Amino acid sequence: MKLDYQVQLQKKETQAQAQALARTVTNPESLSAAVLCLSKNIAVTNVNEMVDELKKQSAAVHANDLSRAESMLIAQAHTLDGLFAKLSSHALTSTDIDKFERYLKLALRSQAQARATLQTLGELKSPKQVAFVGQANIGQQVQVNNHAQPAENKTARTRKKQTEPNKLLEEPDGERMDTRKKGATSGADTVMAAVGK
Repeated sequence: MKLDYQVQLQKKETQAQAQALARTVTNPESLSAAVLCLSKNIAVTNVNEMVDELKKQSAAVHANDLSRAESMLIAQAHTLDGLFAKLSSHALTSTDIDKFERYLKLALRSQAQARATLQTLGELKSPKQVAFVGQANIGQQVQVNNHAQPAENKTARTRKKQTEPNKLLEEPDGERMDTRKKGATSGADTVMAAVGK
């Protein structure tokens, strides 16, 4: 009985260790730190410091501080622009038409990526405004007013403006008008008389 308990306890510990390892390995900061250490030939012992720094940067983004992202995007745009210039010069000095074509294609790809990076930076600096438009559809004996506001998003960077519903179909006392009721007869056309009640 005691041996069976120890086996179960060992299985639970092994399972807990496997879950902890899975959480660590799939953590975005851990993945990035591993790739950065490999690409920069940094010793694996420095991975924990790299993970800590990446977690600080992630926390800053969660607090809407995008200065690091903005710096990264502008640096990438400059790097891509430099690649464009270098590849363009290789294309222009090449005497072989195949090399010219390859260099020029790579140069134009770099230019397109630089433009896309700058566009992303511009959207970070001044996000596009989103408008939520209410709708009033009036059909035959049917009226549909869509004024439902979307659920509030705590991370949204734009403020939602509250608008009042359209009051065209309301009478002065606040009641809805019945568009089907008969209007009063006017005395403007005396030739035509009312047919009956």
